[in-house]
Amino acid sequence: MKIAARHKKLLLVALPLILAIVLFISYEFQHTSTNQYCGTACHIMRSAYEDSFHSIHREDMRVNCRDCHIPETSLPEALVYKAYSGARDYYKNTFAPPDVLMVKDWSQRIIQGNCIRCHQAAVAKINTSDGKMCFDCHRGIPHGQHPESFSTGRIYTPVRRNTP
Repeated sequence: MKIAARHKKLLLVALPLILAIVLFISYEFQHTSTNQYCGTACHIMRSAYEDSFHSIHREDMRVNCRDCHIPETSLPEALVYKAYSGARDYYKNTFAPPDVLMVKDWSQRIIQGNCIRCHQAAVAKINTSDGKMCFDCHRGIPHGQHPESFSTGRIYTPVRRNTP
C-alpha cells in the first residue's frame, strides 16, 4: 500500500504537532500536580498548603496534594478532571469572590476513593458504601482547621459538601 504524496506531507506536519501537544500536556500535568505549584502558584490554596506541612500525611507518609485530589485509577480521568477542575477554579477565582472553593461531587468521589485506596486496611471493617464520606468525620485532615469564619478572614478551602 502506497501513501500518496499529499498524505506524506500531512503526516510530516501532523506527527510532530501531535507529539508536541502530547509533550505539552504531559509537562503541564506533571507541573500542575506538584505541591509547589498548588501551594504557591494558586494563592487560594496557600493556607491549605502551609497547614499540610504539619500533617502526619506529609511529615510521616510523604503524601502529596495529587495523592488525595487527583484520580489514581485512570490516566484519562485524571487528565479530564484536572482540565475541568483547573478551568472551574480559574473561572471562580477570576470572576467571583474566591473566599471558599466548594468541593463538587466529582471531587468528593475522587477524595473518598483515594482515602479508601490508601487506608484499605483501616477501613476494611467499615461500611464505606452508605454515602458517608471519610472527610465527614475527618474534616481537618490534612489541612487543619482555622478559627476564622469561612466568609471573612483569610482564604480557606474547606472540604464540605454542596448544599442544594
